[in-house]
Parts: sequence; C-alpha cells; structure tokens
Amino acid sequence: MARALDVLGERWTLLIVRELLLGASSFGELCRGLPRIPRATLSARLRALRAAGIVDGYRLTDAGVALSPIVRELARWAITTDSAALGEDDLDTVALTWDMRRRVDAAALPDRRIVVAIEFSDRPISDRKFWLHLSRTGVDLCRDDTGAPVDIWLTTPTRAATEWWLGNLSWQQLMQQPGVQLHGDHTLQQQMPRWFTRYVFTPGALGVTTT
Repeated sequence: MARALDVLGERWTLLIVRELLLGASSFGELCRGLPRIPRATLSARLRALRAAGIVDGYRLTDAGVALSPIVRELARWAITTDSAALGEDDLDTVALTWDMRRRVDAAALPDRRIVVAIEFSDRPISDRKFWLHLSRTGVDLCRDDTGAPVDIWLTTPTRAATEWWLGNLSWQQLMQQPGVQLHGDHTLQQQMPRWFTRYVFTPGALGVTTT
C-alpha cells in the first residue's frame, strides 16, 4: 500500500486517471475536466504516470485501466460518508458544465440541434453563463453567446445544479429548489431530463441508497 501511494498518492493523480477513464484524450481535455489544476502540475503528474507505466501518451495502459474499481470505490466512499462532503469552495461551474457536455445521451435528443443556456445565478460573470449546443452528431460547450437561438434557458444556483448532477436531487426536486427557473419550449423542457445521463458515479450507478 505504501508503494502504491508513492505512485498514486500525490494530489490530482487519481483525478487525472478518472478523466482518462471518462474519455479525455488530450492535454486540453484534461485541463477542461480539471479546471483548477495548474498546467505545470498536470504536466508533472502525467510524466510520473508515464514513468510508472500507467499512461501511454494520453491513453491508460492495462495497469491504468485496472485502477477503475479503485476510483469507483473512492467515489462510493465519498458518497456514503460525511468526511468528503462538498463545501462551497468545491463547487465549480466549469467542471460541472464540462461533465454535462460529455454525459449527453445523443439518442435521446430531438432530430435537430438544441441550444441550452445555463446561468448560475450565484457566480461572478466569468463563471456564470454557459451554452450547450446539443445534437445527435456532437455536443459543444461554449463560454460565449454565439448568437444561435436558445431553445431552453435554465437559471440555477450552483449548489442545486451540482446536487442534481451528482444524483442527490431528482429533476423534479431541482425544479422546486429556490432560485431555479426554466424557460423555453415546453415540449423540450419535458424532454430535457432524458438528455443527460448525469455524473458517472451517482449513488444509483454505484448501488448506493440515499434518503
């Protein structure tokens, strides 16, 4: 165990493994999935993972893929104990919206491009507004308004959106949270919960029962 921690115990290392498990395949995608990691630190951790034979380029080796159950059990532990509860400083709109981008069920989308505008009402301007362009052929996340017509506007506090994404709130419960508003095409509003598969380590996905 001590030797394993020598290799994996530094801050960010297992989060980099998580991102690669979830499909990141470039330095830029790792940065977007882990927006708070300094670029120099990311480079250093990648070098260490490559030296340990866990990463080859931006792909996990067999040794790296074998860490999947460890990452999963750490997520289970975080969900089932108060020791790892999210504080306000842990909430991150950039990481949240990037994960939303990659957890879209393309088959559930309408047969035309949909634009969803999300405004996090409690965030500064720099981290407040995001636009998701959804289609069956691809998903784009924009930090600036491209001028494309918006089909749905979601205004929400960051905590409420995060708790829904993590599986702690249903969509109906999210809609009942203070400060949450949904506007736009009514048919699309009803369909919207089916477009997102939410965080890969939700309690339901991990077999954890919450009250």
